[in-house]
Amino acid sequence: MVDARLLRGGRARSVRRRLRILPSHQGRFRELPLIRIALLAACLVALCVVVTLGVLRELDRALLDLVQSVNSPLLNLFASAVGLLGQAEVTGGIGLGLAVARLRRRQRDAWVPLVLAAVLAVELVLKTAVAQPLPPKELSRSVELIPFAHVAFAGAFPSGHVARAAFLAGVAHVPAWLAVSLVGLMMLTRVYLGEHWPSDVLGGLLLGVLVAQVAVVAERRFRRH
Repeated sequence: MVDARLLRGGRARSVRRRLRILPSHQGRFRELPLIRIALLAACLVALCVVVTLGVLRELDRALLDLVQSVNSPLLNLFASAVGLLGQAEVTGGIGLGLAVARLRRRQRDAWVPLVLAAVLAVELVLKTAVAQPLPPKELSRSVELIPFAHVAFAGAFPSGHVARAAFLAGVAHVPAWLAVSLVGLMMLTRVYLGEHWPSDVLGGLLLGVLVAQVAVVAERRFRRH
């Protein structure tokens, strides 16, 4: 009888010890998204500094020349069509459509796609603050398929098309392979068309993913509370 009681007591203490350990592990897992956000923000800030200092200009030109070493009227047309999907008017419509669809299904994250406005706001600030000239006009291969309103900026960094595409891909609940493919295609075509330097599209990627992560993490925390 004594041995049985000791055995049960030992098991109970073991279970209690395990239960005490679990919250700390859960806490660590909860911190992972915050760490990811901090790393993305640090990378974006570092890239802004490097671009402002002009460290990447030679590399940017070499990579742009490499991408533009292939030239075809059909590719120009295709790349320009891809670019339409990243226009502010189009991405804004997609974001609004996602929000309305989620609202009709009474999903709590209906507001998340509307955070696209924050992507646009940060993009405008960075294009004003970061000294990155646009690629020379003679390198442009864009074909105007549909007339959109154009706002001229002195700075090219970051790519708004890529930032908006990356944000929507991050909050639209699409398969990872599809999100990566679409954003990667947008990045490649912006450089191919001579609309942006490679560092611009990298900055757009970091910005879009960063804001998407912030929105998703905030929504999850609001839901728990």
